[in-house]
Amino acid sequence: MQVGNISASFTRPADTTQYSIGDLIANSTTAASVVPMSFPIGNTPGQFRLTRVRIFKSGTGVTAANLRLHLYDALPTPANGDNAAWSTDQSAHWLGNIDMASMLAFTDGAAGTASAVAGSELIIRTSSKTIYGLLANLSTYTPASAEVFTVVLETLDSY
Repeated sequence: MQVGNISASFTRPADTTQYSIGDLIANSTTAASVVPMSFPIGNTPGQFRLTRVRIFKSGTGVTAANLRLHLYDALPTPANGDNAAWSTDQSAHWLGNIDMASMLAFTDGAAGTASAVAGSELIIRTSSKTIYGLLANLSTYTPASAEVFTVVLETLDSY
């Protein structure tokens, strides 16, 4: 069994405006400028099991930092920018979502994990060599200015 760690990062805008439930967390407040995270899955498309997601952020605030990672096997186009309602196209290419209920504060940032329960891993089947991700907020989180988010997908080999 082979384990993979695929990561992507982005820097959110330089403001500290509190998010509402369901807001997109992204690199730009302008929808046309939002760049979804890109996770290269190798040269051979196929299947793999997503067993855990780790999210790191540069800010230390964790109050109401409840996040949802949406995954797609085609590049989604967000209808809104950062701190506005999450809404995209590509419903036929939406692979699912993973929710992270809480984060832990460290002196140099914060981190959290969302683990799949044994037997309920998210099975990714795709003909794409890249999967894409967008973060949404599930609470009333107040971000740090220009906060950097890094998302790591932990996978098990294709089968």
